[in-house]
Amino acid sequence: MGTTIETNEPETLEELTDDGILILTLNRPAQMNALSHGLQQGILAAVKRAKHDNDVKVIVVTGAGRGFCAGADVSDGGPAGNAAKQPGRAQIAEKRGPTDIVTALANSDVPLIGAINGPAVGAGFGLSLCLDVRIASDKARMGSIFIKRGLGPDWGVSYWLPKIVGIPRAYEILYSGELLDAKSAQEEGLVSRVVPHDQLMEEALNYARMIANGPPIAYTYTRRALMHSIHNNLDEHMVFEWTQQLELLQTEDAKEGFKAFLEKREPKFDGH
Repeated sequence: MGTTIETNEPETLEELTDDGILILTLNRPAQMNALSHGLQQGILAAVKRAKHDNDVKVIVVTGAGRGFCAGADVSDGGPAGNAAKQPGRAQIAEKRGPTDIVTALANSDVPLIGAINGPAVGAGFGLSLCLDVRIASDKARMGSIFIKRGLGPDWGVSYWLPKIVGIPRAYEILYSGELLDAKSAQEEGLVSRVVPHDQLMEEALNYARMIANGPPIAYTYTRRALMHSIHNNLDEHMVFEWTQQLELLQTEDAKEGFKAFLEKREPKFDGH
């Protein structure tokens, strides 16, 4: 692995491994990684870095300490207290809340892997749902809890949750504010696998390494195709999908993939 470096916002840590895995650690362990402004800016910075740094092949997001993310930072009264400082429309216009981050994660050019090391609740639950693949520690817990604070869902929860568990179950989860343990989260499809806590990062990095060793452009296009499939009708999507495929067929990675298949060896992709 490379050397751990602190971003401009010390509440997040970035570590880029030699094989292209950017490990983004939410680094407010005393606050269970509650989403302060600095922590949010650190998430944005990592996603933006991946768009411009070809050495970044995949991002793994995890939390320092006992929690993945405990949700919004309520040390100054929380979102409700902050919102009261602005009149209604000005609040909407000037404070976009998590909109920019949720959108940036959706538009990431590299795969996003969550290593859910502990509770991911409220806004932290939303953050986890913005990631492509979630691998959970057996100590993880996940849930919305917004209703217990007199709020509706945010951080993309009402967008992503029904796409993962279906609308009827999403109603139940959001109406009750229930917290799911790791096993239950897996049964719901909220995480793809549950592993012993002390094996979490090893499992997450092994999965990320598989991606990092693959064809970077094809991963970017695959991610874009899946995101566009949410909104496109079938005709639109077939055009989008095949247009991407035509572009990929011109890459050196595609040529290498076919050549390796014929030569019965593992391909060596370089992102060209």
